[in-house]
Amino acid sequence: MLGRRFLLLVAVLMGLTALAASVAPREPLIREGGRRAATPTPTPPESAAAGAPLRIVAKKLRIGVDPVPVVVREGQQIELTVSGTELDNVMLLDQIKPIEEESPAIFDLLADTPGRYPITLIDSGRKIGTLVVQPRAS
Repeated sequence: MLGRRFLLLVAVLMGLTALAASVAPREPLIREGGRRAATPTPTPPESAAAGAPLRIVAKKLRIGVDPVPVVVREGQQIELTVSGTELDNVMLLDQIKPIEEESPAIFDLLADTPGRYPITLIDSGRKIGTLVVQPRAS
């Protein structure tokens, strides 16, 4: 008789645990459409690592109608601030930052590889700009 009561108590507790787990809210990380494989972050060039501290170049990008290029030189440390009125996530290289009207997305990057890198809004799938890293002047 005592064993049956114990088994009934355990069954009721397991049922309550399952019910609580199914009702508990889950915190979303990122919408599935914006997931991409992470790419390794390259190490800084030896001149930047061993030399004087890098000067941070501040750039601002306001979300507008036409995609705008943000031009920097290879080896520069960039602080890119993306602002706008939309509620979305901004992706640049392998970094994703949220953006709201009162809270811009701020990226802190080292421009170590020349090239053109798209700046996109993940949720709306819209390209809002391009980061252009120009080769270092010889």
